[in-house]
Amino acid sequence: MPYEELEFDLEPIQDRIKGYDSYLYIAPITIFGIIPKKVELIFYWEQLKIIILEFEPVDLPKVKKLSKLNFTKINNSYVKTTYKMQNKLISISK
Repeated sequence: MPYEELEFDLEPIQDRIKGYDSYLYIAPITIFGIIPKKVELIFYWEQLKIIILEFEPVDLPKVKKLSKLNFTKINNSYVKTTYKMQNKLISISK
């Protein structure tokens, strides 16, 4: 998804990965009826490469279905990315 389609719903934050741009997605969103604690989108050359959905611990069982949509659970977050980024994400998870 291109940056231009989301730019008015993004707030820049400190970049997690050198050369990539990190943003908080500030528009309202629900995942399986649950409001995420935080939605972080990471772009490379204005193309969305990484989605990080952070949830309250109590909500994690309710969003477990994200695993079936190729998201990976890391701590209280579900992450979707390209295979090449997987190792970097594990080292940067908070």
